[in-house]
Amino acid sequence: MPHCVIECSAEIAGHPDIDRLLHAVHEAADASGLFQSADIKVRLQSYDDFLVGGRDQDFVHIACHILAGRDDNQKGQLADRLVRAVCERLPGVQSVSCEVRDMAPAAYSRRDKLRALG
Repeated sequence: MPHCVIECSAEIAGHPDIDRLLHAVHEAADASGLFQSADIKVRLQSYDDFLVGGRDQDFVHIACHILAGRDDNQKGQLADRLVRAVCERLPGVQSVSCEVRDMAPAAYSRRDKLRALG
């Protein structure tokens, strides 16, 4: 935890330094102090078809899924860190956003959790 899903236009996904963007998002989540570094997952999902403000304009949106339990201030600071990391790597992209979403612990499972249950 967390799962940081970077959604973006296909043009951005094809950027030669896309690995740096993934690492920058990981580092920003890690720097929040809310998670263990080894638990942070970052994925990229690109879109060929999209509109931003009615136009074909590059965008980045991060959906950051975390287990419920952090307060609004922590979630807001995390969102700001993630947006800042993207803006530093892609200064020409005007549409950059992030939403931190709570996941209910009772509705979340993982492979290693299943093994622990037997």
